[in-house]
Amino acid sequence: MTIVNIGLSHRIAPAEVLEKLVVPSTQLRDVVARLHAVPAIDEVLVLSTCNRIEVYAGTQGPVEQVTRAVADLAAARGRIPVDEILRIARVRVGASAVEHLFSVACGLDSMAVGEDQIVAQIKAAARAAAEAGAIGPVVTGLIDAALRASKRARTETTISTAGISLARAGIELAHAHLGGLAARRAVVLGTGAVGRLAARLLREGGVGELSVASRSEAGAAGAAAAVHATALRAVDVPAVLADSDLLVTATGCAVPVVLAEQVRASRERAAGRPLFVLDLGMPPDVEPAVGRLSGVTLVDIDALGRHLAEREVPDEIPRVRAIVAAEVASYVERQSQAAAAPFIGAMHSHVRQLAEVELLRMHSRLPGLSDHQRAETAATVYRIVRQFLHRPTVRAKQLSTDPEGSVYLEALRQLFDHSVSEAKA
Repeated sequence: MTIVNIGLSHRIAPAEVLEKLVVPSTQLRDVVARLHAVPAIDEVLVLSTCNRIEVYAGTQGPVEQVTRAVADLAAARGRIPVDEILRIARVRVGASAVEHLFSVACGLDSMAVGEDQIVAQIKAAARAAAEAGAIGPVVTGLIDAALRASKRARTETTISTAGISLARAGIELAHAHLGGLAARRAVVLGTGAVGRLAARLLREGGVGELSVASRSEAGAAGAAAAVHATALRAVDVPAVLADSDLLVTATGCAVPVVLAEQVRASRERAAGRPLFVLDLGMPPDVEPAVGRLSGVTLVDIDALGRHLAEREVPDEIPRVRAIVAAEVASYVERQSQAAAAPFIGAMHSHVRQLAEVELLRMHSRLPGLSDHQRAETAATVYRIVRQFLHRPTVRAKQLSTDPEGSVYLEALRQLFDHSVSEAKA
């Protein structure tokens, strides 16, 4: 089975395109199921974050069919011409797809190099795919190997401490813009993983007053209690903005929930008090017009990406890339040898069956043989079989790791017997 990756990220796609293509967590299982229904796709996983939308598929069919199916679904969901998707999407096949996922898992392809939120996001994507019944041993093994590479990178290097999450980068910007957080009032709208992280970072940063809001009162209460904050309903947020210095949003909604008219009304009561708005949502939670209001500074994911691009690149990146390369080579070798296993098993079974038939024929022709003689002749024949099979078995395993491994294995199948070719890798 071939691994195919079709993806768009902040590196190759405009932010407005990613906004249209992002898959909310509530829709992830359905999207995965729709892709899994495509005949050419045997296994599939969708990784959707604030700065990437990627599909990892296992296929035994043409890569072009997989690519087209993914592009068609993305175009329909985002209302973007399919030719535009095909033009900007990056398609990786085989070892290239594996290397990309390992690099993503290690934080090398993130806006915030080294950030470790991606690990939880990959695990969540795998859970959604498993719940949809869309992944099997191939993609599951790929994810496990990627997470092992990530663990090595984060334990053998300091890439995690060198990195910074988007939430942390945004809080740092807010801290600098507001001249500190100690005397400031902040509101976090959204109680998902990103919202809770932002609330925790604000509390750790010494924010003066903190409120956490959600559409769910229970969700707001739980998230607020975890950081000793005040719980709010989402509908009450506009009313408290006049007395706030910082608003952080991370709702996961498909449309903006913070509207310009609402913020404008709060500014009229703010008596010139500046407001810093940090929009960590993808798609955005805040209408762009909010950033044009007097006294309001709006920073979104795109702006954070530009800010992080100016940061110094961690010195550990070459070491992490070396770990990725080693783990990819190990994974590819394991998969190649696994591909040879069915043929090797069939070859052994085929030759042993031939030996058994000949032993039965010989023993029937020589009825006077004693039990000891029968056992000795059988042992001799099977010893010859083992010796005969040893070399092709070793070579099959070695050749399977070659870039042309499938060609060599097919040649071995044809050499031993066409019936063995039924055990295709």
